[in-house]
Amino acid sequence: MQDNSMKWLLGVVTVIVTLALLLGGQFVWNRYAVAKPLDKMFNGIQGVEQVTVDFNDQIKSNEQVSIQVKLGDIDNLQKVYTEVIKNLEKKGGTQKYDLVIQDDRSPELEDFYYSVHYYIQEAIVTGKFAVMAERIQSQSNSAGVNTQVYVDTDNIYLQMKKNGRAMYVITPRSHSKEVR
Repeated sequence: MQDNSMKWLLGVVTVIVTLALLLGGQFVWNRYAVAKPLDKMFNGIQGVEQVTVDFNDQIKSNEQVSIQVKLGDIDNLQKVYTEVIKNLEKKGGTQKYDLVIQDDRSPELEDFYYSVHYYIQEAIVTGKFAVMAERIQSQSNSAGVNTQVYVDTDNIYLQMKKNGRAMYVITPRSHSKEVR
C-alpha cells in the first residue's frame, strides 16, 4: 500500500515540476526573446519614451501580444508611427501585435478631439481631407489647441497639444481598429 502512495506522490511531483519548468521557460522566452529585442528596436526612435510588452492577452488567446508605446513630445506623429510599424514588420514572424499608443492627454484635449472627430469620419467617407484639415485647424484656433493633421494611404494622424499636454490619435482609413 505504501508503495502505491509513493508512486502517486512521485507522479504528482513530476507533474508539478514539469509545469513549473514549462511556465518558467515561457516566461524567460517572452522576456528575453520578445520583450528585450522590442525594447532595443524602439529605443532608436525619437519621441518613444517607453515600451511595455504585455503577455497576459497572449496567454489567454495564445496569439496576440499587447505592446504599449509611450510617446513624448513629438513633431510628426505620422513619421514616428510609421517607424514603429516598420520596426515591428522587420521583426517578422507570425506573432500578432496589438499596438497601443500612450500619450499625456488631458480632459480638455479629449473634449476637443470629440468635437472634431466627425470631420475625420466624414473625410474617410467623402475623401475630402483638405476640408477636414481646414475645419480642424479652424476649430483648434478657436480652442487654443495646437494641431497637426497628417494623411497617408492607410491612416489619418491627428496630434493635439495644449498646456504642455499632448494627445495622439491614429484613425485607419479603412474599417479597422482605431489606435488611441
